[in-house]
Amino acid sequence: MFAAIRAIVLVSALLVPSVPSAWAQPAPSFEASCSQLREKLDVLEVEEGEWAVIDVVGTLRAVEHDGTLGYMLVCAAPDPEVLCVTYQVNDYRVGDRVVLSGTLNRVDDDHVSLDPCLHYPPNSAGEQYR
Repeated sequence: MFAAIRAIVLVSALLVPSVPSAWAQPAPSFEASCSQLREKLDVLEVEEGEWAVIDVVGTLRAVEHDGTLGYMLVCAAPDPEVLCVTYQVNDYRVGDRVVLSGTLNRVDDDHVSLDPCLHYPPNSAGEQYR
């Protein structure tokens, strides 16, 4: 499952403006559950050359770490799938609830990647990670 997603991320990474590494992650434009995500994305206005951060709350469908990067997947059709590209997956496992917070890349209508992406448990402030 991750091979196709990695290919999408690699191609889409070329389309996302670079995020200066010295900057802290800005506050998210919105927080959404999987069922709210499509509607919120449709009304999100991002100017060309700008990037937006979003938070998505969902249940992990897949978690993998390849030794360098971690991949966390939430949401499923009919909602857009959301892939979080991160450095550590901590102790998260499939079935855990999580908030994925990251720079938005709309791959297509049904796929979103958040890269760079932070993650934390729902109902935690999450601010310590920004």
